[in-house]
Amino acid sequence: MIKLNRTTEYGLIALRHMVMKQSKQNVSVTSAREVADMYQLPFEITAKTLQRLKDTGIIASEQGARGGYQIARPLEQISLGEFLEVMEGPQSVVGCTTPQALLNACSCEYQVKCEMKGVMNELNEKVKSFLYGIRLTDLTDLQTLGLTTTNSANNMTVPGARAL
Repeated sequence: MIKLNRTTEYGLIALRHMVMKQSKQNVSVTSAREVADMYQLPFEITAKTLQRLKDTGIIASEQGARGGYQIARPLEQISLGEFLEVMEGPQSVVGCTTPQALLNACSCEYQVKCEMKGVMNELNEKVKSFLYGIRLTDLTDLQTLGLTTTNSANNMTVPGARAL
């Protein structure tokens, strides 16, 4: 099973928040503090995550008193596979199928007698193909996922919540 690291999760949370804010409040700018406070995330990690997304061109920043971050690239043009590589580097199901291992000799102690490398490489390609087939809009479209409900206290849609 693929496990996302914390910064990848925070990046997805921030992007979904930006989409939600833009669609519900018609506001395109979001701050790291706002995301961290809204989802009870550590501010420093959230800020660094947003900075990485900015450095890769997924989001852009606006300076000034009303500044913050906004989505710069259409999320339907970004696959989950691309996002994972931006956030975590090249992905592979096992060490001998990484791009570096395929170029250089794999340091696996079983390499000499391994009969699984070809199978693992094929599996790796299928997983990558699957991840590259998922668009970030598939993960940020709150209504499609059925993951929204309105918080009556502030009339804001809360991602991840289900109406009772």
